[in-house]
Amino acid sequence: MKKEQFVLLLVAAFILCSVGLYAQERQYKLAGTLSMQTGESFPFEVSFTEVDGNLTGEAVTFAPPHQTISVIRGTIDRYEKRLSFKEVEITSSRSLPTKAYMCLVNAKLYFEQDYKGATLRGAVTNKQTDKTACTPGTLTFNNAIELRPLFEATEKFDTVISMKKKTSTEKGGIKVAQQDPYEPQETAKITVGEEKTYKWHTDTLTIELWDGGATDGDVVSLQLNDSIILSQYALVKKKKTVKVYLPAAGLNVLSIIAGNEGTDPPNTATLMLTDGQIKYPLIAYNKQGEKAIIKIKRVQ
Repeated sequence: MKKEQFVLLLVAAFILCSVGLYAQERQYKLAGTLSMQTGESFPFEVSFTEVDGNLTGEAVTFAPPHQTISVIRGTIDRYEKRLSFKEVEITSSRSLPTKAYMCLVNAKLYFEQDYKGATLRGAVTNKQTDKTACTPGTLTFNNAIELRPLFEATEKFDTVISMKKKTSTEKGGIKVAQQDPYEPQETAKITVGEEKTYKWHTDTLTIELWDGGATDGDVVSLQLNDSIILSQYALVKKKKTVKVYLPAAGLNVLSIIAGNEGTDPPNTATLMLTDGQIKYPLIAYNKQGEKAIIKIKRVQ
């Protein structure tokens, strides 16, 4: 066997052993609230074991001694910050009378973290095995102590092994390492008096804009320098994409202007700015009429 082949086999064996070593069981317990379209709210608790993004466990609706207990199965997507699960079987039920028509829960929840705290929230649909329509609702978990380990749990275990050589560019005869465009950027928070400045390498600014929390009626406008590029847009979960051309030189000022603050003030918008392959995540929050500023400077 050639030396190169032997080295490759050793690397492959190391990776396989590492994967097997860190495919550990992790246990979680979350306590939250199930809010139904009828206006009623009930305690809702899940406890589950996760292995490689797949979870199994149980859900408890209502408070003891009138709880309903069911088996749940689902998945965790830490990249998308999403937890999804379904109740597949009810093991016991002593539920309270309710105006809602309760069935097996199917939940798709999204994790958000901002200056106000951490929330795991999403729509809940209910369906009987005979496809009878049931009362929809919203499931919310907002205990940051419980939630943060759920979406950060693999960070201290996972290691990315790359065989690719680092690239570099020359500026003034000095070699400068290129930024990895796929390296995740820290989410910046901007508001009145707290601006953000970016050096820009391409002639295009791509803006993705959406409501990263609960859709509560926030309205924003976008202004680039002296031009309005998006007027009085009502934020929703679906991302709105705006692309604009940036001049070859000079400073450009992007303003996120807060309109209606919705039912959960202040006005909060989630954005992703894209410069070629580099992405910059942001959260802009302000009172009605105020603006958050991003300064963008083209570099040659």
